[in-house]
Amino acid sequence: MENMQMYIVLAITAFMIISFLIGKIPYGVTTMTCCALLAITGYYDVPQAFSGLANKTTILIAGMFALAYAFGKTSLINKIRAKMTAIKGKSGMVLLLFLFGITIILSQLMGRTAVLSIMILFVASLDDADEMSPSRMVAAIFAIIAAWSLKVPVALGATMSATANAYYEGIVSDPALMLQTGDFIKVSLIPCVALTVYCLFAWKLIPSHPIDSSDVKEVKKTEAISKKDEICINVVFIGVMIAFFFGNKLGSLMNLAPAVGVLILIYTKSLKVKEAVNSMTGDMVWMIAGVLVMSDAMGSSGVGELIGKGILSILGENPSSWFVLTVFAIATIVMTTFMSNTGTAAILTPIAASMALVAGMDPRGIVLIINIASIMAIAFPSGSAECALMFAAGRHSPVGLLKFTLPYLALAVITLVISVSIFFPVYP
Repeated sequence: MENMQMYIVLAITAFMIISFLIGKIPYGVTTMTCCALLAITGYYDVPQAFSGLANKTTILIAGMFALAYAFGKTSLINKIRAKMTAIKGKSGMVLLLFLFGITIILSQLMGRTAVLSIMILFVASLDDADEMSPSRMVAAIFAIIAAWSLKVPVALGATMSATANAYYEGIVSDPALMLQTGDFIKVSLIPCVALTVYCLFAWKLIPSHPIDSSDVKEVKKTEAISKKDEICINVVFIGVMIAFFFGNKLGSLMNLAPAVGVLILIYTKSLKVKEAVNSMTGDMVWMIAGVLVMSDAMGSSGVGELIGKGILSILGENPSSWFVLTVFAIATIVMTTFMSNTGTAAILTPIAASMALVAGMDPRGIVLIINIASIMAIAFPSGSAECALMFAAGRHSPVGLLKFTLPYLALAVITLVISVSIFFPVYP
């Protein structure tokens, strides 16, 4: 009977992986289908099968999506655009530092596609004939986004550890082996700085030609919000960020802070109910809820341990820490080239955690490697939606961009492995 249960979970896990790889079905629909199958087959009862929808991680992330949407309606973007207009006549390192600095700031507040879309609108005003042309800046800015996106524990960045934990918390029973707020920036700082320096000096390797800004659909002109609404949104946003900083004292109540903030915005009419609902019920939220349940099922059925032993047999007996981290970093980037970064992280994280436990390793470093490297696949349009946008808007070809992207990826892998080895060595 136990073997039959393991086979059921293994079959459902295989369906989830194949569906992620094919990419024809939204990720949230895929994981909700998995939850339904767990209930239909009797592995879980209905409340257990859909318990991910009420999980504290899902509540945190859903609230942050709505809060980030509201924050995006403030005048921040217009102020940045005005500043860009004021210095667009400048050239050289000053303009480059300004563009990269704004990119890094925005990358902590909103999704990558939104940031890239905004920055394309900024750099479109540059001259195609200049050395610092729009096509070069679009690719360089995207490389900065891939390095820095959501690393600082503010806004959506504060949910990164919770999201990564959601992928494997059902497999790991020791809370000490789960990621904490701040772990992402701790491990990412060395790679982020190294890749930023690389982009500051290697942007000339990017081909220069006219760009196409018509593919920018993420950013649309919206009606200006009232002063009252903007003040309310900013106050709530700051309040939620303060709650994150006191997360250790608040405990599980911290996960409720974004939702409380959204409720305040709804009651003050600073955010419409429809806007909040659309933000909090998106595909990403469904996917997180479903993955939480699948992670539990993999852990309780023994599937995680089975997969872990399989991976360990490929790596060999007593593989070195550097070898393990390098293999997972490269595998993550290669996989993300053919499927989305979210799907790659959702597939590899529980597999890596299972393998780590079987081998007596600390899974945190490997989990961090996977979740950070999964957004660094910048060499092909299939790497992510924002990667496709960069290639389309910049009119770049993968082959023409390789002399910039290959050294970037090599540097990313090397610095990531070094950083993780320092802060989260595989062997405790």
